[in-house]
Amino acid sequence: MEQTLTLPFISGYTAAFLGTMQVALMMTVGFARRSTNVPLGDGANEILTHKIRRHGNLAENASIFLILLGLLEITGGAQNIILGLAVIFVAARLSHAYALSGPGKPVMARAMGAMGTFVGIIGTAGALV
Repeated sequence: MEQTLTLPFISGYTAAFLGTMQVALMMTVGFARRSTNVPLGDGANEILTHKIRRHGNLAENASIFLILLGLLEITGGAQNIILGLAVIFVAARLSHAYALSGPGKPVMARAMGAMGTFVGIIGTAGALV
């Protein structure tokens, strides 16, 4: 029985998008640090705190999701499930980043971001099992 390797295109595109998003969020933190003159920490500045958290939260969650998604894709998971989980996760991370873009944003956007992140990670882990 011959087995062929499927290239993880969905995971690759998802990683490229999330990597670009990570850099964009990193830059907003840097610009906010410059404008507030706070080189380390948040300086008790609420806007800077939000920018730091949305950048850090993406870094905390995207890495494990991308590992799981890539493994699911190269082990032959169903493409429609892989694509669906990628879309859910990316939409969730966009919603979360919007919710933490500054004070006064809708709490529902953050909740949807958290729930979509949970679904994406648990969904990929469950599909791998």
